[in-house]
Amino acid sequence: MDYGFRSRNGLNFFQIDSDNKVLNVAASGTYTIGKPPTAPVTITRAVITYPTPITTVDAPHVFLNPNNQGMYHSLVQMGAAGAWTGFYFDLHLMAPFNGSDCSGRWLVATFRSTSTPSEYDLRLRNANNEQIFVGADNLLVMTGFPINEGWTLDSRGGQVSGIYWSGCQMQWTGSYDDYFLASTLLGGKIYNGNTTLATPCGFHAGVRSTLNGYVGALVSSEGGTAKNGRTTFAARPMRPL
Repeated sequence: MDYGFRSRNGLNFFQIDSDNKVLNVAASGTYTIGKPPTAPVTITRAVITYPTPITTVDAPHVFLNPNNQGMYHSLVQMGAAGAWTGFYFDLHLMAPFNGSDCSGRWLVATFRSTSTPSEYDLRLRNANNEQIFVGADNLLVMTGFPINEGWTLDSRGGQVSGIYWSGCQMQWTGSYDDYFLASTLLGGKIYNGNTTLATPCGFHAGVRSTLNGYVGALVSSEGGTAKNGRTTFAARPMRPL
C-alpha cells in the first residue's frame, strides 16, 4: 500500500488504505411504501431526497431494510455524477405486498470519507490529499458475503394479470439489523427470452433466513423457471444511525 494504515493481531487483519477503500454511511433515513395503517390507499413508490447532494462521481450504494416485509423493484438514482440528489423505487404489487405495510429504513454509502475528525482522531489521506478515512466515519460492516447465482427456486410463484411469476430465494443472515444492497439488485430489468420484466426482491413477513424475489414471464412455459442472478450482500452500520 502507498497511503494507509495496517494492523495485525494474531490471525486478525485490518487494513484501510488508498487501494482498499471502505464504505462510509453518507446519509440515512426511513421510507414509507405499501399500505401503512394511516394510509388510505397503497403507496406504490417511495421517493428519497438526500438532505444535501452527494458529490461523488460514482453513484452511491443504496441499501434497504424493510421493518418486516417488502418486495421492491426498479430502483433509480436521481441526479448525476457529482450531484446525486436521491433515489426512488417501486412496490411489487403482488399479494400480500399490495395490501401490507412495506415501509422500512434506507442508507447510502460511498467510498469517500466525509466526516469531521474529532479532537483526537486518526485521519488518512491519499496521494491527492483527499481524506479517505477518519475515526469518526460510520463504516458499513459486511455481515454476508457477496453472492451471485445464489438463488434457488421456491414455491411462492404465481400468476398475476397475465404474468407468470417464479419465486426464488437465497440464504440470508437471520437478522433484522442487516440491510441488503439494493442499487445493484433492483437497478433494472432482465431479458427472460420473451421480454424485459422487473425482478422484485425483498423479504416476506417474519422471514430473515432468506432473501426472496420474483422473476416474471409472459408465457406459462417460462413461468417458474427463471432465476435472478444479480449480486447483493448484507451489511449494517458500525454505529447506530
